[in-house]
Amino acid sequence: MATQMELFEALEDYTERSRSSERVKRTLANWNCVLHIQANDITADFTCIIKNGEFISVEIGLHEIPDLIVKGDSEDLANIFWGDENPVSNYMQGAIQTRGSQEDVLRLDAMALFIYLELGGA
Repeated sequence: MATQMELFEALEDYTERSRSSERVKRTLANWNCVLHIQANDITADFTCIIKNGEFISVEIGLHEIPDLIVKGDSEDLANIFWGDENPVSNYMQGAIQTRGSQEDVLRLDAMALFIYLELGGA
């Protein structure tokens, strides 16, 4: 189980990697989304603001009305944000749940996969 702070640090690291990824910037250039991330097993909720495909901010707590909600156990979420696990695999196995428009889910999946592959994931 990851702590709230470990999860926040992993999310901040993930945010930096998304900002530095040319592939993410190019593919998701027009995507705007308020994203809520919630851990099922600990008290850890985060709000991410994505503008033009770039993470603008990550904050502890739930703010604004979300376009997309991602839920999972803290360890699964942290492993995805650190790049230790394939995000698509976790999603397909039901470890991570999403709620929102199919378009937003597909864009988040693309971002997560691009970052995972850039980190050397197979």
